[in-house]
Amino acid sequence: MNNHFIAPQHVETLALNKLIDFESIWNFKVDWFEEPNIRRGGWSGVGRLQLKRAGLEPLDLFVKKQQNHGRHTLLHPISGEPTFRREFERLQFLEQNHFAAPKVVFYAESKVDGKPCAILMTEALSEYAALDSLSDSWRSSANRAQKGELIKKIATELRHFHDLGLVHRALYPKHIFIKNEFNSPNIALIDLEKARFSAWSAYRTFFDLAALNRHAEGWRSTQRLMFFLAYMKINKLNFYSKWMCRLILKRSKR
Repeated sequence: MNNHFIAPQHVETLALNKLIDFESIWNFKVDWFEEPNIRRGGWSGVGRLQLKRAGLEPLDLFVKKQQNHGRHTLLHPISGEPTFRREFERLQFLEQNHFAAPKVVFYAESKVDGKPCAILMTEALSEYAALDSLSDSWRSSANRAQKGELIKKIATELRHFHDLGLVHRALYPKHIFIKNEFNSPNIALIDLEKARFSAWSAYRTFFDLAALNRHAEGWRSTQRLMFFLAYMKINKLNFYSKWMCRLILKRSKR
């Protein structure tokens, strides 16, 4: 595992802003996008940052920093590893497989005051909006056909994500980002620090779709069925899909 990465196309921009290494970025004060998560003697937070570029529009970024905020794994049962490492690896994997997600600008790990720390910097999805933020335009602007196309597109992209062997494990509408929602929409996923590979396709479907079904407020039953059929790549429910649908509905009501 390489614990230091800089996207080649952004080296010049980072150098121009004097943010080219772990120490300079760690010490640079960012405005927290939301309050840092504090637990078990550690913390993790995310902020926004805009960098000037030579002859170009400023670059909008999200910067995640964490200290003593990790997880234990089979490869690291005692010392653990930063949770951002998993997200970094997943984002790199998705880019290699041409699946839309935030592009990594910088990743590094180090120790500060003897405590393990990590920084993950990604490009902001500037032209995208979270699915849960589309509720007003969803009701007032889109006709039924447009809504249907968007639902089907989300379903097929989530199926593509699962077919890559990944389960998101926090698949809420706020983590599904949409671009051009009513005209050839594009779908991207964010917040992948909990994502992991699973050999069981049924588990990937069950776990993520139950979470999405539970949190997808405002969707009618017909829209949920349309989504499920598009995800399953079928025109009508069969024995397996009925069984899976019952499991999803049961878990989503917990």
